[in-house]
Amino acid sequence: MSLERILSLATTLVLAGTLPVAVIAARGFRDAPFGSVLRPVPVVLLAYVALNANVVIGVSVPPVYDIVASAVATIGALVSAAHVLVLLTERRKV
Repeated sequence: MSLERILSLATTLVLAGTLPVAVIAARGFRDAPFGSVLRPVPVVLLAYVALNANVVIGVSVPPVYDIVASAVATIGALVSAAHVLVLLTERRKV
């Protein structure tokens, strides 16, 4: 087993292990102002798991798969960051 595959397996296991915690946090804080920040986190984690899964399994995927998964992760992170900015600047509805 190559070093790249071992590191991808470790990354995938850690991300998959934190996915249930992220879902619980997003659901638990859904009514709080910070809930909007946590809402995209499970989607981001799932996209990163999808990006690493092909290396762990050893399957070749088309480049479109990597582009879509990466775009979903990036957009989710940007949405979460935008909600953090709104929360920190206190420009939200009460």
